[in-house]
Amino acid sequence: MSPTVEIPRDLSERERLFIGGEWVGSQGGELIEVLNPANQQTVGHAVLGSAADLDRAVSAARTSFDDGRWRDLSGKERADVMRAAADILESRAPEIAVLLTAELGCPLWFSERAHVPNPIRHTRYYADLAENYELDEVRTDANGGRSLVAREPVGVVGAITPWNGPLSSPSLKITPALAAGCSVVLKPPAQTPLTAYAFADAFMEAGLPPGVLSIVPADRDAGQRLVDHPDVDKLAFTGSTTVGKMIMRSAADRIARVTLELGGKSAAIVLDDADPEHVVRTILPMALTVNGQLCIAQTRVLVPRARQVEYIDALADAMRAQKIGNPMAPETMIGPLVSAAQHRRVTDYVELARQEGARVVTGGERLTLPPELANGWYVPPTLLADVDNSMRIAQEEIFGPVIAVIPYDTEGDAIAIANDSPYGLSGSVWSADEDRALAVARRIRTGMVSLNGRPQAYGTPFGGYKQSGIGREMGPEGYQAYLETKSIALGAS
Repeated sequence: MSPTVEIPRDLSERERLFIGGEWVGSQGGELIEVLNPANQQTVGHAVLGSAADLDRAVSAARTSFDDGRWRDLSGKERADVMRAAADILESRAPEIAVLLTAELGCPLWFSERAHVPNPIRHTRYYADLAENYELDEVRTDANGGRSLVAREPVGVVGAITPWNGPLSSPSLKITPALAAGCSVVLKPPAQTPLTAYAFADAFMEAGLPPGVLSIVPADRDAGQRLVDHPDVDKLAFTGSTTVGKMIMRSAADRIARVTLELGGKSAAIVLDDADPEHVVRTILPMALTVNGQLCIAQTRVLVPRARQVEYIDALADAMRAQKIGNPMAPETMIGPLVSAAQHRRVTDYVELARQEGARVVTGGERLTLPPELANGWYVPPTLLADVDNSMRIAQEEIFGPVIAVIPYDTEGDAIAIANDSPYGLSGSVWSADEDRALAVARRIRTGMVSLNGRPQAYGTPFGGYKQSGIGREMGPEGYQAYLETKSIALGAS
């Protein structure tokens, strides 16, 4: 654990569920031990909810939405509650960051810089939109006709979030939905069930009316009840494309609204005039953050064939230099994967790479770790060369610290390789010529592109093309996703 911050018991011991604004016992749920993936020591305990628990949560959300206790408040009143919740989260940020790292395994410095402060920022951002967004607009035509175009909350939202963003992913669903006036049932995953409860603590203390937010961690089987529930008006999901397809099929039966943020296999196109030192230094964080367990990770590095040896050698040296160890230590860059299942998935893909004819340049081997980390789910940063884009390791999401270098002959070939993927979530272009980089970026079929490793501006929509999802989160687009549009004929002026 952190040498300076301990996890308080009220954050780590969650033996009750947050349903309808109260902490209640589960109806048939299982109490589980939450283990630290770095050493298999106990972090705390949590109850995984049952289908009956999710029924109770949806019922509370339906009642609270239909009676208007939150929906009918002014935007200013909703914003005041949200800002108060953000202040409460901020007051506990150091403790929450340690908890998040303990159950996920990402380096603590990243939890402190991004995983915790970003959700606080999102909460304040959507509070501002709740207060200032113009929901009503009068439109007129050439004949003097007038209509009121009104935007109203979509209703009850079922939010399902993944383990790799225990606080940030819930924030991208809870905060815009609450800002719009919706009621929300959040289902965090079984792998990281503890951190999301910080929202329950904060919003309850901030004065959110009961029933408007429920948080019920659950496994996939129980979570299916939330997906199928007829009283859920919109489903917001982040996770694998396979599960996203299942959710979309279920939603189709009742035409429920969906936002799906799914998988990725992002390509970094390195043009022939790029600076290799800058590329290597900057691309590693874009590929290895959260130990490579990010959907936007730049996992395919496309380099000019004539320079592939230069880039392979430089990337391999930089990856070998990554500090692997205790995620609580400030110098650690690579921590453990989240679970035994994820460790097995990544190591199986590395073995598949060998079978497909790829070359493991660095990584791929079992690590020698100090005794206190010997039980951790560690995979070293792994670089694959001699990769063809048709290989499974180039087409499928590995979700670990694995980078594949793929050579290309012409700029057009690079764009074709980047687009030859079922995914289209993120990507990057690297060049000394800004106009050239931008022209290439425009031709990549993906929802987000970085030029030379630059971060996106805050408020930029987040989401993908193709099998990377439907809809957008963040920015005003993320708020609009929780609104329905109604036209009311007013008659001639």
